[in-house]
Amino acid sequence: MRFNQKTKTLIRKAKVARLATVDQKSNPYVIPVVFVFHKNSFFIPLDEKTKSVNPKKMKRVKNIEKNPNVCLLIDQYQNNWKKLFFLMIHGTATIIDDKKGKILSEVHKLLISKYSQYKKTGIGNFCIKINPKRITHWQYSN
Repeated sequence: MRFNQKTKTLIRKAKVARLATVDQKSNPYVIPVVFVFHKNSFFIPLDEKTKSVNPKKMKRVKNIEKNPNVCLLIDQYQNNWKKLFFLMIHGTATIIDDKKGKILSEVHKLLISKYSQYKKTGIGNFCIKINPKRITHWQYSN
């Protein structure tokens, strides 16, 4: 899937997205996430912020392992509605770990560059990788 320059710019500027997964009973699960876009894929860290469970036991990870179909929503709300937009990315997700050293190292550098907080907080050894299959783009137009 190819992204035009305007879409890439919107993706690069966005700081947060919402990740939707589905559990075994087809119940949706949506959470806010940080991400980077690299080599036509989206990467979401399973970082070392305080968590109640091991990253491999997180609901989003278990859901992806059972059903890799996900949706990533990147949006911007402004009081000036002429600046509204959203990108809805449907794709398949996998969990990558430190065994895929080179790609994870590249993703870590991008995350540190985009989010200065990662200079003090560990990024972790796991990451969600989303390969986009379909994108829906909407932007206010007059």
